[in-house]
Order: sequence, then structure tokens, then C-alpha cells
Amino acid sequence: MEPSKNRTLLKNIASLGIVQVVNYIFPLITIPYVSRIIGPEGFGVINYITAFVSYFILIINYGFDFTATRKIAVDPDNLEIRSIVFSEVTCARVLLFIVSVAAFLICVSVIPLLSKNLMLSLILFLNVISALLTPQYIFQGLQKLPILSVVTVLKGIINTSLIFLFVSKKDDLQLYASIGVFSNFLISLISILYVIFVIKIKFNFYSIKHSLNILKEVRSVFFSSIIFSLYTTTNIIILGLFQETKTIGYYTTAVSFIIIVQGVVNIPLASSLYPYIGRAFSESQENGINKLRKIVPLVFYFTATVCLGILILAPFVVFLIYGKSFEGSIISVQILSFLPLISAMSSLMGIQTMLNLNMDNLFLKITSFAACFSVVLNLILGYYFSYIGTSISYLFTEVLICISFYIILRNRGLVLFKKDNFKFKNVISQITNIKNI
Repeated sequence: MEPSKNRTLLKNIASLGIVQVVNYIFPLITIPYVSRIIGPEGFGVINYITAFVSYFILIINYGFDFTATRKIAVDPDNLEIRSIVFSEVTCARVLLFIVSVAAFLICVSVIPLLSKNLMLSLILFLNVISALLTPQYIFQGLQKLPILSVVTVLKGIINTSLIFLFVSKKDDLQLYASIGVFSNFLISLISILYVIFVIKIKFNFYSIKHSLNILKEVRSVFFSSIIFSLYTTTNIIILGLFQETKTIGYYTTAVSFIIIVQGVVNIPLASSLYPYIGRAFSESQENGINKLRKIVPLVFYFTATVCLGILILAPFVVFLIYGKSFEGSIISVQILSFLPLISAMSSLMGIQTMLNLNMDNLFLKITSFAACFSVVLNLILGYYFSYIGTSISYLFTEVLICISFYIILRNRGLVLFKKDNFKFKNVISQITNIKNI
């Protein structure tokens, strides 16, 4: 790999990693303050509605962060390709937005918790507009993630400042949600303006027929993302069928904490490595696999250490961050403590390997089976064991997917886990010579 490309990779990982740490520090600053104001019940209501809204954000994203990134990363210096991808994605997302608005209005009219909290539901749905605007796939494809990350830090500063200035009582739940929505919209607006005026990407309108063809072309990745939500988001919905909002608050608080950890640990690696690995696979399958084999042990030991720390420190962390009223979240945090490790390994095998080798349909079959199994398991465990059962179901589903990816790749002769690479002396050597990965 050329020295300039090595520097780009390291710069992406380092800058995005640092900024993500700073970005996720902001919630850790505000949550101790907000959680003691709105309590588990407030978190339960806002997270339940957010779970519904996340479906529509998934629809708007439609897997473009993977498929569009892949198209741009193949030839990142081609301005024409950038503009075509940007225009196609934007036009397709407009169609999806129109469908989402109609579907959400139907949900509000038939789901009691949404209609009971109508204004809060409408406020949180505005996050869909931010999803429509955000051009993250362009920054990923061009490996210009530090630019997006700097804007994200600005968002965190504004969001945190407004929360401390205006949120002061339990009735400020709508205001709290509005601040988050405003911050998301701001970063999306700044990003889209940067893409148009600085990167000089041009927008052209495409017909509805063309947009429908684009959506059809990448539908397998989209369905995979929907399937993924069945064991991450739908479990919240299912839990709400049996339990009160306070219980939902316990579970979603634990999941939110794990997501923060995953954001700090996994997201910078995944976002930075995806175009890098994609380019390696475009050169040859052997080149891509060899690079992944060097990366796997580093990610494994790092995430495993983080997970062990979560398991041991869960009681202390929950009391420190959320307060004693969230004591019920401790057991859920401990059950989910190894999710960062499992999801990191699944990402390397599934997203980084299978999708880069165009094994989209096989990826979809594995996740579909696991998701359907998860729904059934959630209905049973959620009913009998409340949020603890839901936590177990989430963990078990992730383990099932990870093992399935490993077996499928191994049967095809694609072995990412080499015993010698996991020896500490070799890991240390790889860290020392990380620029050569």
C-alpha cells in the first residue's frame, strides 16, 4: 500500500476515533443531568417513540451508506461519478421520504403511545429530514471523514449547551427532544452545503422511474438493515406490549450505554476501514482477505478488553451516570456487555468481507433467519422475563449471526482468524508496524 494511502487510513481512524470519543462524551456529560430530571419513565417514553422513528430513518438511509460508499470508493477522484451517486441517492431519498410521512401519520393514528404523546412524536419524526439531507456516504467514499467529524463536534457542543441552558424540569421532555432534533438538522445542513460548495458536487434531477430502479438495485442491503432492526429496535416495541414505560426505560438505558461504547470503539473503525478494505478487495480478493487477517486480532483484543471492563464496572457506571433510580438497568448492561466485541467481529466478517465480495444475498439470508428467530425469542422471553429476557434475546441473536458468518466464510475457504496472528508477540508486532497493515 502506498505511503499516502497509509497516512489517509491512519488519519481517518485517529481523527474519527478522537472526535467520536469527544462526541460521545457529550451525552455522558448531559445524561447524568437529564436522567435525574426525567427519570426512567421519561427515558422510556422518548426511547419508545424514537424506536418507531428509527424505522423511517432506516427507510431513508436505504443502505446507501454502504452501497453509495462502495461506488464512490472505487474511483474517488472521479467528480462525475460523485455527482451521479449524490443525485441518484438524493432523488431516491425524496421518494422514500414521501412514503415515510404517509406511513408515520398512520402509525400515529393507531398506536396509543404515539397518539398520547402526539407533539413529542412529531418532533422526533423531524429527524427523518436530517437523514434525508446527510451525505455521509460521500465523506466515507472519499475518505474525508475528519471533515464530517469536526462538524459533529460542533453539533455536540451546541446540543450540550442548549440542554444545560433550557432543560430543568420533568415537563421539559419535548424541549429536550427538540434540542436533539435541531442539532441533527444543523450538522446535516452544514454537511450538504460543504458537499455542494466545497467538494463541488453537482445535483441533477432524475425521474421517478430511474429512482425506483436505483432502489431496486440496492434493495438487498436495505432489507438487511431492516432485518437488523428486528433484533435491535423491534425488541423495544415488543417489550412495550408487555411492560410499562419504566421497564422500557431500564432496557433502553442499558442499550443506549452499550451503543455509546460501540460508537466510541466500533464506529470509527468500521467507517474508516470500509472504503480502505473495499479498495483492497477491488484489487484482488486475496489482498482484501490478507489485510483483514492482520486487522482482526487487533480489533478482537481491543474490544474484548473494553467489554470486560463494562462487565466488571457496570454497577458503578450506572449509578454514576444515570443515578440510583436506574438500578434496574445494571443487569441488562452486564448481559449486553460483550456486544461491542461480537458486533465488531460480525462487522469484519459480514460488512467488511461478505458485502465487499458481493455476497449481499447470502448476508441477507443469514440476518433474516436470525431476525425472525429473534422476534419469536423476544415474544417469549420478553413476556416471561421482562427486559432481562429481551437483553438475553438481543445477545443471543448477535452471537448466532457472528457464528453463522464464520461458518459460511470458512466453508468457502475464507478464513479470517489465523491462530498465529492472535499470538501476543505477533499482535504487538502488528501494532508497532500498523502503517504496513
